Amino acid sequence: MKDISELRSKLDVIDEKLALLLSERMDAAREVGLYKKQSGFPLNDPEREQKIVGRFSARLPIGYREYAGEIMGAVFDVSKKIQRKIAGNYYVIGKKLPHTWSPDIYRPLGLDYGVKELGTEKDVERFVLSREYDGFNATIPYKQTVMPFLDEIDAEAAAVGAVNTVVNRNGKLFGYNTDVGGMRGALINAGIDPAGKVCAVLGGNGGTAHTARYVLKNMGAARILTVSRTGDINYSDIYGCPVEIIINCTPVGMYPNLIDCPVEPEKFPLLKGVFDAVYNPAETLLVMRARSIGIPAANGLYMLVEQGRLAYNLYTDSETDETVTETLVKSITLDKTNVVIEGMPGSGKTSVGREVARILNKTFVDTDEEIEKAYGKSIPDIFASEGESAFRDKETEAVLRAAALNGAVIATGGGAVLSRLNREALKRNGWIVYLKRDLSKLESAGRPLSISLGADKLYAERAPIYEAFADFTVENDGIESSAEKIAEAFLKS
Repeated sequence: MKDISELRSKLDVIDEKLALLLSERMDAAREVGLYKKQSGFPLNDPEREQKIVGRFSARLPIGYREYAGEIMGAVFDVSKKIQRKIAGNYYVIGKKLPHTWSPDIYRPLGLDYGVKELGTEKDVERFVLSREYDGFNATIPYKQTVMPFLDEIDAEAAAVGAVNTVVNRNGKLFGYNTDVGGMRGALINAGIDPAGKVCAVLGGNGGTAHTARYVLKNMGAARILTVSRTGDINYSDIYGCPVEIIINCTPVGMYPNLIDCPVEPEKFPLLKGVFDAVYNPAETLLVMRARSIGIPAANGLYMLVEQGRLAYNLYTDSETDETVTETLVKSITLDKTNVVIEGMPGSGKTSVGREVARILNKTFVDTDEEIEKAYGKSIPDIFASEGESAFRDKETEAVLRAAALNGAVIATGGGAVLSRLNREALKRNGWIVYLKRDLSKLESAGRPLSISLGADKLYAERAPIYEAFADFTVENDGIESSAEKIAEAFLKS
């Protein structure tokens, strides 16, 4: 007779297989729910359920058939719960939302979640009063605009002076501010404690700035300074204040303006923490510069997801915990992060990069190819006719465009990362891979500097930069093998 541990191990293996099959079934149920919503089909179909139970029962041994209805009944109940969520209409509203990440929070949780760009406040009024939704999130610049049209506003949202979540309950509109919990959770997660400290909020009267002041006050900040272009404290005289915590509530440094920074963190001698509400790029210049001088700093992704989790709880009258936020932050980060491949000319960056993109299901971009497409010339022709300096300018333009992408695999030219500007831009949304290859195997054809200077000299100049910039280093021992190693390391990063 087998011992209990062996039997349990067998059950564990079966349970893993069941989890995969049930995930596939729930995904299919969601697709059915979307179809039902779009076509007006009823949610319940008892006749079909009975047929499914009959087929399922026929596949079971006789001794287990009495449980068929109970097993499939549980599956049907979960499927209906998923489909009921999808039956609702949920949106994010804002003025310009071409690259919003909000759907990436709610769709994995089962909501059918859309995006509505509303160009004017009158458009916002019409949308809100239409009540043709079950709930929505309001973002810049409408967190205050929506407030007069709501039936009830939560006490915390009223105290903040901004609403970012609206729930339609039987035609009555309720407004909440889940940004408060989102920002509080993000600061705690980043280890930034405002208690007893002088805090500077960058941004004037926007909804996020209102939220930041409320959160800081409730977390015990000793003093809260509001910094704006025209206020009592501006972006010049703030450096004379004893600032310990900086909260950026402006869009400065947000995609696509990756090289902008609202203040210089190096100029605050008492600085102990930086939080940037911007979440795209993953590492704004403000966050990067703060971290470079040893200051704890975080971007706005955790805040975005945590406020979304809290909004989801309100939409669905459910209770989820912070583990949902942690899981979503990790999955969104992996989905949105670029894999950037650097290395010597001829090291195989393009070939390996294409395979990595295939494995990870990401878009592939080769900056040299982008330059050739943009200017209608080969790289050697640009070098020959315009010189290296002109080529480097074109290369930086291509790198900045590629660096602003989300979820791409980017193969750079061999000399692209020699520029500090290029490195900083690529690092914003990038996980950097140094692809090494034996110098004797490097191809020099079509590579002007490899021909004129030689691979040995180029390697001596560039290798230290490649190594210092890389998050992961791999030897090119074959396209498929190298790509698999890169993909595996990225998914574990």
